[in-house]
Order: sequence, then structure tokens, then C-alpha cells
Amino acid sequence: MGLTAPSLAFIAVVLAGPLLLMLLFSLWRFVPGKITDYTFTLGNYERFVGDGFYLKVIWETVELGVVVTILSLILGYPVAFFLARTKSRWQPVLVYLIFVPMMISLVVRAYGWMVLLGYNGVVNSALLGLGLITAPLRLLNSLNAVVLGLVEVLLPFMVVPLLAALKDIEPAVEEAARALGATPREVFLKVTLPLSLPGAISGSLMVFSLTITAYALPALLGGAKVKMISAIAYDAMLVSYNWPFGSAVGIIMVVVSTALIYGYLRSNPRKSQGL
Repeated sequence: MGLTAPSLAFIAVVLAGPLLLMLLFSLWRFVPGKITDYTFTLGNYERFVGDGFYLKVIWETVELGVVVTILSLILGYPVAFFLARTKSRWQPVLVYLIFVPMMISLVVRAYGWMVLLGYNGVVNSALLGLGLITAPLRLLNSLNAVVLGLVEVLLPFMVVPLLAALKDIEPAVEEAARALGATPREVFLKVTLPLSLPGAISGSLMVFSLTITAYALPALLGGAKVKMISAIAYDAMLVSYNWPFGSAVGIIMVVVSTALIYGYLRSNPRKSQGL
């Protein structure tokens, strides 16, 4: 216990401290010009819960998180499976390429998508050149653009846990299944897939958490047409300087994400033991 005390203390100060401070701010009354007078109130939470607009935004944020997570899992699993099973001497290089996009600024990658999806961007120019469309499509400032950008950015967070889980599966297990007469499809569905579920769960939790808290990329690719709960918190904190309400939004985000993650893990008690 003594050896872990410094780490626990650091976590308490760096993580729990700001969260506690945010909770305190969320329970104080907002006073224009001085932020708060430290008067206790639940009005910040009542404002959020009593406004259908905010409830709609948080629902759409969770919905976006689910969509991005599912797409990342569908796209990431084949990549992780190939990397885990390939015997190529280039396998380390291919794994390294998974990490390369993470070394590039998120804003730079968002602007890259803007160049591709812009009204006069690469995609529209190519479609016009092929004669598939007669006028440029409005691909930016849409939910589809945000989904596409988030999947591209967060895909490595799905692939890496899946790759680790797949590489931990002993080849003898799959060989035993084949020796007992299982077809390749049955080996995958009844042996490989179940054993790799801890990696899928870990990746899903990371992608979902990062999606519902994303701000920069949805703001750049979605514009005013895609509103996420993180944007509500940003506007409250840095535009109107209503720190109490912004803190309440942050606490609500923590509660909602924690409840969803806890419920997901509780629905998969045996599978989540590998986390």
C-alpha cells in the first residue's frame, strides 16, 4: 500500500480535485460580472433538465457516440484481426502505421477533411469530373461529416485493444477447435470472437467516451448544424462566462457517460472480466 500511495495521491489531486471543484461550482448561483456569489442553488441543474433543447442535445450526443463506436468496431476488427494473424515481416511496420495518424494534430486532420469534403473540395471535384453529379454536394456542416471525421480519428483507439486481445489468444485453442471438426467460420464465431470480446469492450468504451466529449472536430466539420453537449459547456464557460452552468453541464456529462458505461459492463459481466 505504501508504494502505491504517491500514485493514488497524484490521481486524487489531478483527477478528483478538479472534478470536486467543478461539482462545487455547479451548486453555486451565477452572478453576471463576478461569476458567482457562492450561494447554494440547484438552479443550474434545473435549467438543464427543464429545457428540451439541452435534453435533445445530450440525446443526440449519446446517439452519435453509439454510431461512431459501432462503425469503429466494424471497421477496426478486420484490421486488428489481419495484423494479429499476418506472418509478414512488415507486420511491425503495419502496426506502427496505426499510430502515425495519432501523431498529427486533431485540428490539422479536421482541416484535411474540410479540404476533401468542401463545396469545391477533392470529393466534389472528382464526382463532377466523373459525371456522377451535376452540382457540388454539401458534404460539410453535416452529421455525416462529423461521423466520418470521428471514426477516422478514433479508429486507432479501437484497433489497438482489439489487436492486443487477438494476439493474446493462444493458437493452440483455435487449432484444437479445427482438430475437432470446426469450420473456419465456426472457429471464428465460437472461439476467436468470444475470446476477443474484452478488447472490443475496452475499445468501445474508449471510442464512446472520446466521442461524446469531442469538441474541436464536430465544431469544424459540423458547424452550427451539429450541436454536441461539449459545445454547450464550452459556450457557457468561455462565451457567457457562466461557470456554474458550464460546470453543471460537465457533471451531467460525467453522470450520463458513467451510467451508460456501467450499464454496458453490467450487461456483459462475464465478458468484462478481461478489462
